[in-house]
Parts: sequence; structure tokens; C-alpha cells
Amino acid sequence: MLTVIESSDAAFQQHWHTLLDNDPLQNPLYKSKLVRRRKGRSVCESYTDRSFVVVAQDKPVFGCSLTLHTDEQGRKCLGYFGLDAYTHVNRSSLSAPSNNFNPEAIRLLQHHIQQLLDEERPEAVDFLDPVSCGVMSPMTEVLLQKGARPTVHKVEIVDLTKPTADLLAAVSPAYREMLAWGQDNLKLNVVYSDRGLEDGVLDQLDAGTLDSSLNYLGNCLELLRQGQGFLVQADMQGKLVASALCVYSQRTCQFVSGESLTEEVGGSALPVLVWRAIQEAKALGCKQFDFGIVLEREDVNPQQFGGLTHTRLKITL
Repeated sequence: MLTVIESSDAAFQQHWHTLLDNDPLQNPLYKSKLVRRRKGRSVCESYTDRSFVVVAQDKPVFGCSLTLHTDEQGRKCLGYFGLDAYTHVNRSSLSAPSNNFNPEAIRLLQHHIQQLLDEERPEAVDFLDPVSCGVMSPMTEVLLQKGARPTVHKVEIVDLTKPTADLLAAVSPAYREMLAWGQDNLKLNVVYSDRGLEDGVLDQLDAGTLDSSLNYLGNCLELLRQGQGFLVQADMQGKLVASALCVYSQRTCQFVSGESLTEEVGGSALPVLVWRAIQEAKALGCKQFDFGIVLEREDVNPQQFGGLTHTRLKITL
């Protein structure tokens, strides 16, 4: 028997945790509900949680991280606490060996999404399709039928199950030169909370965060404060010169941002910090290091670390 269990149901949390633990990607931003506080009030109070899970034979198959809120323009929007909505897959529920989803579960998920859209009539929907196991999310099909616009993004993923020597050998020669320079000139520290950080570091990383809503960087900083992230910092001659932020789950470590705090090192320090972050993620037991959906980033070039390119779909309605 198949059924949809929503976040308000007493059985939801048990199925939800099982689903996330078996999700092949385990995006750290969607592993838990992020509750940031502003002026003594939880930001999440303005969001209605409409997350749900599709259950078959008492086992979760699909799930969707989904919230409803009204933005500053008065538009009703579907997303997930300031991020894009996102789907999760229970890898153990796939029909081996073809990686096919349960067709009845697909129909039920699509029916529920269709019903939700008809009921709430949102004026904007932002959804990030993780393309789990190389298969497009069933939610994408529903949104495309509604007239949504798809945008293809490429992400670089480093396989952390490989030996460190193999990971280093995959780094480009130019970046390996930077790593050698960093070993001679920089002192690196890994910090797991905002305690002990030099004044202003989090403020600089949090630059541009909107007071009116959650955003990507704000959520990442909250994960840092909750112990699900770390900063790699570089000192040169006793002065903090660069800092990089990562968040992680049991499976995935995601690079968020890097910042050179002085012109003395330019961009030379950032590849050094990323390599240190890759080593830290491997030590934590993460299976992959994810650079996120932006390849043309100014802080560091992910392609220089020799990972594999994966596809994500950004769906906007």
C-alpha cells in the first residue's frame, strides 16, 4: 500500500529520517530544518512546512523538502526555508538493477504535487532537481507541464573514497604549485563553530545576507553554528589572510564560499584552503566533496581538482 505522509503527521519524522539516511546525495542543507533567529523571533515562523514523504509497504520511497511563504512583494511562494524545494530518494527502494523508480510511487508523488499546486496556487516555485542516481525527479515533470523553465547546471564532485595520493594526483599542475606554496607560507586552522573566530570573519562571510529572508549563505552559517560545518582559515606571519566555509552531512561535504581577506595573497591561498577542506571532509568520513551548482565562481576553480561533472536542474515557475 502506498500513501503520502505530510510533515504534520506523527509518523512523518521517523520516515523522513530513514529517507534522508538512504538518500544518495545527502545534501547537507536539507538534512535538517534550519531555524535562524532574528530579533528574538524564529525566521521559520513565516514559513508553512508542506514537506511530505511517499511511503510504500511502510518504507519511504520519495520525499520533498517544501515550504510555503509570502515574500516581500506579497507573492505566495514555494521553496524550502529560503532555499529551493528539493526531492529525496531512498536508494534502497529503487528497482535494481535498472535504477527505476516505483511507477506507482511516482504517480502518487506527482498527484500530490499537482493537488498542492491547485490548492495553494503559488505565484512562484523554485525547485532544485538533484537528478539522483542519474534520473530526473518526478516533480520536475509536473512543473514543466505547468510551464516552468528549466536551467541546466554543472557541478564538480570529488570522490573522497579514493586514496589521498590519487586525489592529489588529480589536481592540476598549476594548483599543485599553489599547494606547495601554501605549505611553505601558510598556517592552516580548521574551526568547527563560531567560538574562537577572529572578530569580523563571520560578518564578512555573511555579507549580503538579507534581513528579510533566509538565504543560501545564511543557512550555511547556521549549520556552522549547529556543528554541521567548518571553516578553514589561513594565517601568514600571524595575520589571518583567507577563510573558506564548508557544510557537511554523513555523505557529502559542500564547499560554500572562500574569501581572501588581504591583497597580499590574492587568490593563491584559496586552492590551499579547498585542498585542506577536502582532506578534512575525507577524515570526517564523507564520501564526496561537492562544489555546488556554480562553476564560474570567482573564489576558486572546481575543475582544477579533478572531480567528475554532474548535472543539476534548476526549475523556476
